[in-house]
Amino acid sequence: MGSKNHNDVIYEIIEHMERADSWLVLSHEKPDGDAIGCSTALVRLGRRLSKKVVFACPDPCPPRYSFLLDGIEPPAPGCPADDFPGGNGVIISVDTSTAARSFPELLKRPVACTVINIDHHIDNGRYGDINWIDPDASATGEMLTELLSISPWGLTKDEASALYSALVSDNGDFQFASTTLKSHDCAMKLMHAGASPTEIAETLESTMSAGALRLWGRAMTRTDMFADGICAIYWLTSEDFAETATSKDATENLVNFLLRIKNVKMAALCCESTEPDGKRKRVRASIRAREPYNARAVAAVFGGGGHDLAAGCAMDSSVSDAVSALRAEMSRYVSGIASDR
Repeated sequence: MGSKNHNDVIYEIIEHMERADSWLVLSHEKPDGDAIGCSTALVRLGRRLSKKVVFACPDPCPPRYSFLLDGIEPPAPGCPADDFPGGNGVIISVDTSTAARSFPELLKRPVACTVINIDHHIDNGRYGDINWIDPDASATGEMLTELLSISPWGLTKDEASALYSALVSDNGDFQFASTTLKSHDCAMKLMHAGASPTEIAETLESTMSAGALRLWGRAMTRTDMFADGICAIYWLTSEDFAETATSKDATENLVNFLLRIKNVKMAALCCESTEPDGKRKRVRASIRAREPYNARAVAAVFGGGGHDLAAGCAMDSSVSDAVSALRAEMSRYVSGIASDR
């Protein structure tokens, strides 16, 4: 943000959004609740302000968050180059740490089109023309709540519900260490605008399929605890997904269950998939931690990133090789922290 202070950046964003006649709202690959909640809130806001609004995302919306798309055409996966606003338009990228996690074409945008980058990831690449990065926010939804609360536009019930969904999906229903007094203040504002925590919780927690339940069971039977019980890991193969008729979307929050085990402070879930060529294997790992441990430090070893307590990475390998490598690095990292204390 350079020399600009917090409020200066917010008001600059509001000014650009107000002045623009078209908005392109972008989410990141493998979108989560924070990304979908923020994106749909902005789509609804843009329509209310009579803007031309296009919503784009590299991957489909997970079924768990499909209720947020009510009345909104689902974003079509693929490059939105033809929809880049020209002239007096803005691209609003939310919850996306790098352009590569959304659409690399962002870097080749028309000069007249302003990119607004709103995110709470500490490793954000600041690829926008205007960058509002707040690592202290528990969710990007928290940031948008602040922006809309001080804007002249206010919040509708549907917009507030989308942002409340974004908020609770990223701060673990206010249970994660990222939760602050500001998080609760944002929740209060969203409830005043019409968001119903009860309705949202019931909707979010009533979406698991029988196949997803069986998938979770397979992972849990493989629970491997190590490093004197401080670490735990489990994994799913591409065959597991095929045999339960599920996808990676069904694993959201699964990794968090390992942190419910007494004394576990660092947890990981590895999910294997087969690349389109039918031969190569790729594994996505989700890593979670409790203080004083840092999930991002482990993910970074494998080229990943994220937050201190929630991070991820990808490896071009079989799931067995990925689990072995991650297990070894988690053990090394935890041992190093112990020796430093």
